[in-house]
Amino acid sequence: MPEHKDYYKILGVSESDGTAEIKKAYRKLAQKYHPDRNPGDKASEDRFKEVQEANEVLSDSKKRKEYDMRRKNPFGYGDGFATSGGGRFYRSPDGTYVRFDGGPGQPGSGSGPDSFGDFGGIFDRFFGGGAPEPTGTGRGRSSRLDSETTLRISFDRALRGGRTEVTLPSSERVRINIPKGVRQGFKIRLKGRGQRGPGNRRGDLYVSFLIEPHAELRRDGDDVLAHVRINVFEAMLGTSLEVANAYGKKIKVQIPAGTQPGERLRLGGQGIETETRTGDMFVEVDVEVPKKLTKAQKEKFERAARDAGLL
Repeated sequence: MPEHKDYYKILGVSESDGTAEIKKAYRKLAQKYHPDRNPGDKASEDRFKEVQEANEVLSDSKKRKEYDMRRKNPFGYGDGFATSGGGRFYRSPDGTYVRFDGGPGQPGSGSGPDSFGDFGGIFDRFFGGGAPEPTGTGRGRSSRLDSETTLRISFDRALRGGRTEVTLPSSERVRINIPKGVRQGFKIRLKGRGQRGPGNRRGDLYVSFLIEPHAELRRDGDDVLAHVRINVFEAMLGTSLEVANAYGKKIKVQIPAGTQPGERLRLGGQGIETETRTGDMFVEVDVEVPKKLTKAQKEKFERAARDAGLL
């Protein structure tokens, strides 16, 4: 993550703003600078990427905490955030965006379930007209003929998967089969589809998926996190409400009496569906406390608190 980027300034929010304010600011800016609304506008495209990058960090409590600590002590922390980098975006007929970074360079190291080397024979399902293979170690590549491509897809498209066709700057058309429930950063290698060199030799094309964030939900692997807002009385007495999962299905959630601010409730099997498993959905409860009370309201609350032995 570039040290100089002020994500709060990018979204136009303050450090004291909560998740709701951050989401509201992100939605407004994402709509304003979306490539569909500003075709061919490089400045809007760059701003759109900045806004998405800022939201990805500030809407995630763990990443936000690390980011805040890095701002206060920039020399005390390593690079903990992967950023989308530069490059131009190209639009496929179905609205999918591909960023082509071309030229020599390294895609970076990979580790864990989303790195290059962990998928074995599954790669031959992703591209038509080619034989993609994993890189093996996931530690990068050295060929100066290799190229990088980022496929930007919507949150919904990542859920349902499907085939799409994109055109690269070389005018080559590449058919890609997006796997159901594909994760952020999923990477593949397509042998012999990179840049041409002496003797008509070609490097490889590396492709990774960049998934646009959902306006209301945050994805973590195959799990999703939603926020609900209740008032103090609902937190004390308990209540029930409905939330929509990633697929739009309404789910009834029972908020137990005595729920604390920030408490999370687990809804098993309501997360992201993949070819092999289904994740869970977590609902984080935000408790709203009135900022202003009338004199009469204050007297009633004080009387109720005394009767309950709280004062």
